Amino acid sequence: MDGMVAMLPTPLQNWSTHLDFEGQKLAERIYKITLTISGVVGFFVGFWTQQLSYALYTVMAGALITALVVLPPWPFLRKNPIEWHTPAKPE
Repeated sequence: MDGMVAMLPTPLQNWSTHLDFEGQKLAERIYKITLTISGVVGFFVGFWTQQLSYALYTVMAGALITALVVLPPWPFLRKNPIEWHTPAKPE
């Protein structure tokens, strides 16, 4: 992973890409809810208009919105930083 980060431009290398565990749990909950809602809405849009393409566009729009909300490491997903214990000294 460090090799991939080294290939990025310098401003992007300094950008934090980590989420904490609570942020990961929140991101998972958000994507499950938004994709489910977009699927249900897409079904009803397609059923009402009798156009499968409208249903697919609705679901794809929901997936795009979900990706924009969940994939970047937004500050609300990094509120609980991991506190590591200091290693014990060998006796």
